[in-house]
Amino acid sequence: MNSTGSGGRPRNPRIDADVLAATRELLLEVGFDQLSIRAVAARAGVSRAAIGRRWDSKGQLVLDAVLGVTPDLAPFEGADREGWIRWVVTGSSELFRQPEVRAAVPGLLATLRDHDELRTTLWRTFAGPAVELLPGPASTGGGPGDPDTARALLALGAGAAMFLSLIAPSEDTDEVRAAILSILLPVADTSA
Repeated sequence: MNSTGSGGRPRNPRIDADVLAATRELLLEVGFDQLSIRAVAARAGVSRAAIGRRWDSKGQLVLDAVLGVTPDLAPFEGADREGWIRWVVTGSSELFRQPEVRAAVPGLLATLRDHDELRTTLWRTFAGPAVELLPGPASTGGGPGDPDTARALLALGAGAAMFLSLIAPSEDTDEVRAAILSILLPVADTSA
């Protein structure tokens, strides 16, 4: 993504913060489809060119606004296998229950469907580092876990959270999240 810039004058972090905050506010007010770079620029008090220098598209801007520019890996670092799985389920649930994320996801899904590069960057930036932090089962010494298992667990945990948040919000309860964990946690004890 373009948000870090390259060469030239250093970016003003205040502009980035103001633009991302304005994007989140407008997502809640008008939704993804009606959100425009022009409106974000006006709300943030910056030029459209300033936004264009930082983000290549509305999709990238919205992704950074709702997910952050880099993933927060702190909950995964030092976690055992069970803790890693628990965080995938609870962290995904927390993310998809945020109002600005709920407002962004339908439009983002269409954008991601149509833009391979953005979809690939999103998966590599957010899933890749977490995948590398899945420990192996204790029975194998807890070394690095299987990346295919980690990717599957991420897909299952995040997919369930997105489905509950968007499609079945009345089922997005502590009991259902506990049931999802009870299904996924046995993987913590497997040798895969």
